[in-house]
Amino acid sequence: MKKFIRIMVAGAATVFAAAAVHLPVYSEDSGKSDDIVILYTNDVHCGIDVNIGYDGLALYKREMQEQYENVLLVDAGDAIQGMPVGTLSKGAYITRLMNAVGYDAATLGNHEFDYSMTELMVRADELNCGYICANLYNKETGEPLFDPYKIIEAGDKKIAFVGATTPETLGSSTPVYFQNDKGEFIYSFGENGDLYDLLQSAVDDAKDEGADYVILLAHLGESWITEGWSAPEVVENLTGVDAVIDGLSHEVTPGITAKSKDGKDVVITQTGTKLANIGKMTITTDGRISTELIDSVPAPAEDSGIAEDTWLEPDGREGRYVDEAVYREMMLIESEYGDILDEKIGTSDYDLITNDPKTGESLVKNHETNLGDLCADAYKYVLEADIGIVNGGGVRTPINSGDITYRDAMTVFPFANMALVAEVTGQQILDVLEHGAMYYPEEYGSFIQVSGIEYTIDEGIPSSVKLDVTGTFLGVDGEYRVKDVLINGEPLDTSKTYTLASHDHYLKNGGEGFILAGKCKIIRDNVMSDSDLIAVYIRDNLDGVIPEKYSNLYGEGRIKIINSSAEASDDTNTDTDNAAIGDTTEGMTDNTNVITEDNPSTGVGITIIVPSVCLIAAAVSRKKR
Repeated sequence: MKKFIRIMVAGAATVFAAAAVHLPVYSEDSGKSDDIVILYTNDVHCGIDVNIGYDGLALYKREMQEQYENVLLVDAGDAIQGMPVGTLSKGAYITRLMNAVGYDAATLGNHEFDYSMTELMVRADELNCGYICANLYNKETGEPLFDPYKIIEAGDKKIAFVGATTPETLGSSTPVYFQNDKGEFIYSFGENGDLYDLLQSAVDDAKDEGADYVILLAHLGESWITEGWSAPEVVENLTGVDAVIDGLSHEVTPGITAKSKDGKDVVITQTGTKLANIGKMTITTDGRISTELIDSVPAPAEDSGIAEDTWLEPDGREGRYVDEAVYREMMLIESEYGDILDEKIGTSDYDLITNDPKTGESLVKNHETNLGDLCADAYKYVLEADIGIVNGGGVRTPINSGDITYRDAMTVFPFANMALVAEVTGQQILDVLEHGAMYYPEEYGSFIQVSGIEYTIDEGIPSSVKLDVTGTFLGVDGEYRVKDVLINGEPLDTSKTYTLASHDHYLKNGGEGFILAGKCKIIRDNVMSDSDLIAVYIRDNLDGVIPEKYSNLYGEGRIKIINSSAEASDDTNTDTDNAAIGDTTEGMTDNTNVITEDNPSTGVGITIIVPSVCLIAAAVSRKKR
């Protein structure tokens, strides 16, 4: 059973200790602080040059090393999977970069297993710091697969990192990798009630070995985690843990506390995903532990001790400062896998379109297209869900007839969204479709392309979708303009639960006005990036040949448009045959006007109870689409 926990965190830094002000102690020899700094990352998901990037991380580590005597760097899992640079090398390129940056410890995320157990063992041998995990063992032999903890000396202190990986891994990665040829699970992550015992044993052993501080380096998560397995709940069942560096749930958590079994306040922290932040934990000489998140790397000061020719501001990445050596390694890797990106994954006799070939206008954000069908099908069939959806604004570029490469897949889906599967209700599906159709016939990035679904939009019915000032969906205050919804040929049952394949923007991050995010059960999490998904669908599911079902540029007729108002007056027939496509109103309403019901400037009956300046907030679900 999933437990819905949403932890609100305030502030950029959290300090856990006595109220007394700490005065740093500096080494007489070096002039550096004797405080211990632990830098940490989690859920990088192959974002090697996204946000801060590994090269930016490397520079920040060097900056900290110029200020502190003891600086460590650790990772809390899900580093080697998530984008083509990982998929094409089965994580090897990411391991190379982690070695270049210089990690001191790493635990296993659920997606470290996605390339098979055999490949993981190869990556583990390649990773200089190795992996630690206290709760993964072979059920047949009882032997652990990895060292449960690692002790690192920092000055006169010993820091123990105990690895913990979510038991959800058995289902969220590839179950067959954990089974024998009879389909029996031969590996365990402590899912049968021994998770706490396994972790406690590792903590106790580290203490017995002389550890001054024990930090759980965990891939457990805080919110939307199976009951009993979240980081706060694990802490509540352990003693001897001083802090938790966490991952899995992609939350931006500067620091929260949980009470350990022996009544101690234990800080839990994670950085988000794709190097949006670097975590910084400081252990002061008087034993205080503080955590903060760093969202940018400054240029080294002239007196920093860092030579000017060892860092740079790369072209096209203005305001981002990086370590020169790691940047060069990244460029080398990009040149190597660039050749792979141009390898053929399929072929098509048909153009797969985003724009109307008759007018040149964008089409995928207000009508069905064959590329929209193909992308939605990729979600449904690769992830084996009842239905698949994708927002039209996320389908960025067409695929021309001829050979199709991995690079083409990346240009269709350039945002590196992660594919997920969730259980949703029929009512939620209806609301998502209604939200996506609320501006029709105008373009809208959240217009829904579908697989396993057929639906009709009646543009003669004004939209009565209601949003609050942040763009959050409040409901539909009137007749739905979306009607006649079929799920795999059967009428939509608003009370039934369906499995829906889509991406994290919808299912986790608030897209569609939080209709789904925080309100559905995620059953397969972060399976692969959307560009990987479409490549797998073309190469494997379609055997590399785009079939005739995608030959009609305007799709298979999954989305129909009618105008009951026009039909009633017998003025015109607006059923979307191909002739009607492209004849739409350009642009959205002027942002200086308040949109109210039946706004004559738009013909859209949406209510947003805000002054016009707040329309930017109401458009949150359209960003990056």
